[in-house]
Amino acid sequence: MEAFLLKKLITYWILLPPGNIILLLLIVALYLFFTDRKGTAKFLTFLAVVLYALSIKPVAVYLISPLEHQYKVPSKEERDSCDVIALLGGGVKPDAPFLDLKNDLTEDTTKRAAATLKLYEEKPRYIIASGYSVFDNISEAQVMKNWLTYFGVNPDYIITESRARDTFENAEYIKKIFDLNAFQKVCIVTSAYHMPRTVLLFKRVGFENFQMLPVPVDFKSEKINWNVYDFLPRSYWLNVSAKAIKEYVGLFYYKMAY
Repeated sequence: MEAFLLKKLITYWILLPPGNIILLLLIVALYLFFTDRKGTAKFLTFLAVVLYALSIKPVAVYLISPLEHQYKVPSKEERDSCDVIALLGGGVKPDAPFLDLKNDLTEDTTKRAAATLKLYEEKPRYIIASGYSVFDNISEAQVMKNWLTYFGVNPDYIITESRARDTFENAEYIKKIFDLNAFQKVCIVTSAYHMPRTVLLFKRVGFENFQMLPVPVDFKSEKINWNVYDFLPRSYWLNVSAKAIKEYVGLFYYKMAY
């Protein structure tokens, strides 16, 4: 047990970021403290503490859990009430092959697409794949359509919406497709942490509560067992913290702007 713990400590504090970066910040801060540059030393120590806090499981779960548990996973009966599914993109990996596919999906998008595939298998219906990759100039919608088709969805059932650059435009363009096709109710599939902002914006563009059903997937939070490993800094939990902070900022912005 001691050897295993030692291996973990070396891995997450010396070999891998963010642990090695935190350690380096503390070493530099200690050096500056003893060379009478205490102001800078305190600042670096503060940075190290913040980076450490955001990189451990308890803090990351504390940040993202309130976002993820605002909407429950609906029952199959509720899911079957939708006559269309809206799949929101969460990033793609251009030129990263997945078996026979030319482009792959990011972790978040894969889980959203997998849930959409499951909903389609439960009850075949139209799917609106929405998303445009701003930086890579590759349509997320088309990549998601290719992925869904590869796993058995009839391409004639997939409507690609390739203009949306953010969640607000996802909602805006999906609403136009929704109205144009006289759909009655949409299952909105996105990551659980992203669902509160998504629902807010879908309401902003005119969706009524009875017209949409949130289907949260890709939950990041876990049960905390409170063992020593939960307090090791890891890039995964730093990424989870970053996603949570981004959502809080987005919610604040849209509530103030609209």
